[in-house]
Amino acid sequence: MEIVGPLSMLGPVISALKGDNTFLFTNATLDFVSSTVFASTYGFGMVLAAPVLFCWQGLFYLVAWLSSQAVSDALMAELLIVGGLMITGSGLSLLNLKDCKTLNLLPALLVPVIWFVARWLFC
Repeated sequence: MEIVGPLSMLGPVISALKGDNTFLFTNATLDFVSSTVFASTYGFGMVLAAPVLFCWQGLFYLVAWLSSQAVSDALMAELLIVGGLMITGSGLSLLNLKDCKTLNLLPALLVPVIWFVARWLFC
């Protein structure tokens, strides 16, 4: 299961801001398949990961929902571009085509936010 990944973060945010659950359903499908494989190896302990995943994604959903008035369409578009590139990198890693360390790229999600805050402060 990929608890810290672009789909686990962007899915709840897009769901909270736009009402589009596509990324959440995609992430749920991927998590279901991977947890089934891991459960065959690690046993019943995989059930304990579900509440952690629910709290993690619920936190992102709640923060996005509470700050929905502060997030503009332009900022959301920029976040979707960065997140889409990160999801592409995750896909390339899963297919063993390219070793993309998407966890190292997570701070890139802050770049559009910092840019828009700086632009708001200084313009």
